[in-house]
Amino acid sequence: MAGVIVLIVLLGIAFAAGYFTRDYISNKRRAEARRWREYTEPDWLPTNAPANTNEIASAITAIPVVSGELGQMLNRWETRARARRAG
Repeated sequence: MAGVIVLIVLLGIAFAAGYFTRDYISNKRRAEARRWREYTEPDWLPTNAPANTNEIASAITAIPVVSGELGQMLNRWETRARARRAG
């Protein structure tokens, strides 16, 4: 009898984990789709400053030169992002 209860509990855990995974992947896909479609939030939603952005702060006047492979890759990404936003 204890084995049946354990199996039912494990089945419930697996069922819940499947729903959690499905929700997580769906949210991830929706966020990616919003980024590709250049989604802008409505004015009535509270705006929070993004933690990571390609926009250059107004206080920074000079773009620092980054050397190395990682720096070059990041510069290419930022250039492509600016080109996409510009049209």
